[in-house]
Amino acid sequence: MISRTDAIVLHARRFRESSKIVTLYTRQYGKISVVAKGVMQPRKTVAALLQPMAVVSAVIYMKDGRELQNLSTTEPLERYGRIAESLERMSAGLAIVELVNATMHHQDPNDELYETIVHALRALNSDGDERTVLLWFMTRLANVLGYTIRTEGCGVCDEDVAVETHEVAYSIPMGAPLCAEHRESSGYWPMSSDSFELLDRLQQVSAADAADIAVEAKVTTALHDALVAFVRYHVEGLRRLNVEMVMGKVLRPISDGQATG
Repeated sequence: MISRTDAIVLHARRFRESSKIVTLYTRQYGKISVVAKGVMQPRKTVAALLQPMAVVSAVIYMKDGRELQNLSTTEPLERYGRIAESLERMSAGLAIVELVNATMHHQDPNDELYETIVHALRALNSDGDERTVLLWFMTRLANVLGYTIRTEGCGVCDEDVAVETHEVAYSIPMGAPLCAEHRESSGYWPMSSDSFELLDRLQQVSAADAADIAVEAKVTTALHDALVAFVRYHVEGLRRLNVEMVMGKVLRPISDGQATG
């Protein structure tokens, strides 16, 4: 069956002498792997369209039961030239597509996730803060995966949680804050009040608005650590992202011993 679908390139690697194996997140099929034959030959321009974060219209020869589908042609749908001008924006964009590749199963389409990725990439292509765009995407991805992140109501009793001056007790397993009565008995991640307020705000705004949020680096770093811990807890076998080794400013590995209880 020949099918045309919008697609986002998640990963690409060389295959044999002149081809590529490309992982796409498509609007119609979800995540699929395709072989792009001959794209590495001299004078071929298709290979440039098959880099991570590219958004393309793809014609694919689909066959049930086949692990690798055949890519026929691609055309660019959107270009994000400004992302490539900044190592920080590149790191955030690569983190987004790596997260999708690491957490989504093959052929499990989700139109909401497709739109979320595109909105995040558009926001990264602006003058805004790449850190808050990445954090915005991570909260949306958690919700798409079915692991809702809450900022209201204790995860145990659903009572209102008072935001203390310096810290909020946050349950990684529950994805919710904890009240004073249950924080010690349940174990928690100590989240600064500034990071907690940023988490709450990110859940209420668009990607474009998230890019315009001005916040200190220590606040985004702390929230990033908590969100990575949350995703890793709920997604079994999630490996460390390759991009974490590239740019510590945007993606810093989780510090040991942060969770208490």
